Amino acid sequence: MKPADRSYLYNIIRAGLDLVDDKQASVGVVLYPEMQYENALIKAGSRINWKGMLKRAAVDIWDTEQNNPDNAPALWEDIAYKDGFRIIPDIITSTLAFGLGEIGWWKEAKYKSLIAVNTYTPDEYPAGWEMVG
Repeated sequence: MKPADRSYLYNIIRAGLDLVDDKQASVGVVLYPEMQYENALIKAGSRINWKGMLKRAAVDIWDTEQNNPDNAPALWEDIAYKDGFRIIPDIITSTLAFGLGEIGWWKEAKYKSLIAVNTYTPDEYPAGWEMVG
């Protein structure tokens, strides 16, 4: 494949990435751009690959080191999915509760909720979760 063909295919893939939801996007993190520090505009809502995790720009920002997710976390939103599964937050509100059988990530391991409307983390209530492959 010629370099020009690869560039064309990449542009098609990039356009398609804007159409998928966060859950689907979390399966293809490597397809999203990383920050290049070229002072280019990153539009609000744009997703990036930040250290293997998806982040979304909360506002229009410039692609500079001081605006990266580590240095300016208020400018970025976490995409709360990893490999197609929700990340279990430290505090689970009723609107973020996990359903019976729902799988989520906790401390680099996947857990399945053993109760409906699960508002506990695996550390808070181990009996409410089962570690899965």
